[in-house]
Amino acid sequence: MFLISKTFNFSTAHSVHSQKLNPKWSKNPYPKCRRLPGHGHNYELTVFLKGELNETQMITDFGHLKWLKDFIDDFFDHKLVIGTDDPAFKLLFEKLGILKEEAFVFPFKVKVAIVDSNYRIKSYEAEKVDLKEIESYHLTTFTSPSLYEDPTLDFYQRLIDGIALFKGSPTSENLSKFFYHFVSENIKPLKVKCYKVEIKETPSSSAVYYEEET
Repeated sequence: MFLISKTFNFSTAHSVHSQKLNPKWSKNPYPKCRRLPGHGHNYELTVFLKGELNETQMITDFGHLKWLKDFIDDFFDHKLVIGTDDPAFKLLFEKLGILKEEAFVFPFKVKVAIVDSNYRIKSYEAEKVDLKEIESYHLTTFTSPSLYEDPTLDFYQRLIDGIALFKGSPTSENLSKFFYHFVSENIKPLKVKCYKVEIKETPSSSAVYYEEET
């Protein structure tokens, strides 16, 4: 059995609403990571794949992972990740004027890109998306069609393009678990398996997710 790994770098912000600190162990008991509108990291994501050598004497070619880089660029890079279970989630987007009567309502048609409950990517166009629908997805992002000169439309275009809605608190642990299952599902056609995923918020802090083999 062989292992190979590929590392991806991206810049993303998140707000960790679930953060709590034990004052006995932390010099600063105030949970800064909960702050809105969030704080940023230069993330380093490393995906480990396992398998036997194929006819090319490889597990798979590293070039076969370009789809994952494209996914990260579209769904995470330069986004603010907000957990859909955040107690402030509904109030935040109601105050911003895009969450109305249990639905996201946009001033123009947007591309809705999602990772569904089976970790598959789908997309469609809409001006309104029910909140329950978004809460059922693992990840949701929006893309507006173009730049607007009108200040109000420009505001919403920049806001809409800048958010990613994540099922759960966007901790490094939860992100590593998400990427493990996402890669595991989408790598199947290559006939290799995801062994583990490591994600670093800083060069000295990381979280790893893997599953014990039975």
